[in-house]
Amino acid sequence: MISRYKSMPILVLLVLLSFQGFSQIKFKVESLNFEGLKKTKASFLARIAKVKAGQETDSTIVITDIERFKRLDGIAFADYKVESTQDDGYKITYTIEENFSIIPGVRIGQAADDSFSYRFSAFEFNGLGRNIIFGGFFKKEVFNAFGVFLEHPYVFTNKLGLGVNYMDDSTQQPIFFDPNAIDNDTDYVFTNKGFETILFYELNFNNRFEFGVRTSDESYVLISDDEIESINSAEPSIRRTAFRGSHEYVDIDIEYQNVSGFRNLFETTVFSNSNAFLQTDFIINNTTQYFKRIGSKGNFASQLQLQFSNPIENSAFAPLVLDNQLNTRGVGNITDRGSAIVALNSEYRHTLLEKGWFVLQGNGFLDVSGVQRPDADFGDIFSQNTTRVYSGLGVRFIHKYIFNAVLRFDYGVNLTGNGGNGFVFGIGQYF
Repeated sequence: MISRYKSMPILVLLVLLSFQGFSQIKFKVESLNFEGLKKTKASFLARIAKVKAGQETDSTIVITDIERFKRLDGIAFADYKVESTQDDGYKITYTIEENFSIIPGVRIGQAADDSFSYRFSAFEFNGLGRNIIFGGFFKKEVFNAFGVFLEHPYVFTNKLGLGVNYMDDSTQQPIFFDPNAIDNDTDYVFTNKGFETILFYELNFNNRFEFGVRTSDESYVLISDDEIESINSAEPSIRRTAFRGSHEYVDIDIEYQNVSGFRNLFETTVFSNSNAFLQTDFIINNTTQYFKRIGSKGNFASQLQLQFSNPIENSAFAPLVLDNQLNTRGVGNITDRGSAIVALNSEYRHTLLEKGWFVLQGNGFLDVSGVQRPDADFGDIFSQNTTRVYSGLGVRFIHKYIFNAVLRFDYGVNLTGNGGNGFVFGIGQYF
């Protein structure tokens, strides 16, 4: 960690910048400087910093800038030092440790039909040294799929940005025409392709908004030769526009692999039209996360997901899915569908080894979820057939200076008898 320097000549400002008190005492900034930059542009950081040369500031604003920088994808850590000048002002220097921000990705595994699957990706998370994100992926998971993305969160002002993306995604998905039967799923290829345009707005340090519009073609094409095929041969499709709005509240402190604080994301998506099979008119999602440091090596993390759509009647094509990549570790690829999902994920992460850039973490977790199936009441969301509880252990291999470079392995054990055990592999922290 970078050491902090407090080269203030008088006691009042020494106390001021120790952040123990006097946090609202103003002092004039003669110059604002950056050290340690390799790729990130100083002009970009100066643009989004709240401390401005030639203006008065106080210690709370300095702290805000430090935390803002640490949240940027291209920065691993940030600190400051303050020095007096001959003009009774002060020189502030932000010291930056950058992430390696061009991240290739490879993921291999077993697809839903037990065939070999893979995903290749490459993303730049600090494009042009201005935190621009661009890149794409190609995957083969029974079917081919690809996507391309471009986001500049500060293209217009230090608060307003823009993003565009295109995805052509095809996946094998089960549809459960009789959720109470054994081996009841009928396999479809679900294709969703279209463009999305996103407007980013940062109200202040803690509050961010997104407004997105996506026009897409969606279709389900039957690929199963099960006996149920002759009875339920629907192949619904639709072209529609989705209007998405989200608010994110963030009060998080990040120190390499360690996280503490609170985050909440509320998101609503409204669809322009629906039909007899694809009945979704809206989806509401709220995700709440809480992190707490425990000693010098421990980290408790919890996440509560609440997902709701309008009720689905006389159709098995429910919009929300339960799987091991989003909801419950160990549960499997996609094991249930519904119009409401409640999922609680909790884990304890412990740093087993930290050597230079490398961190090895172990973790123990407990995941609980429930699903409201089509034609069911909300009170059935935690019924005997829809409740799943998984507990397990995992490991994390982390590169401290590469953005989101976390290789994770988890194994979840079913505690309810509703489903089997499962192994989960992924890139990036689970949450």
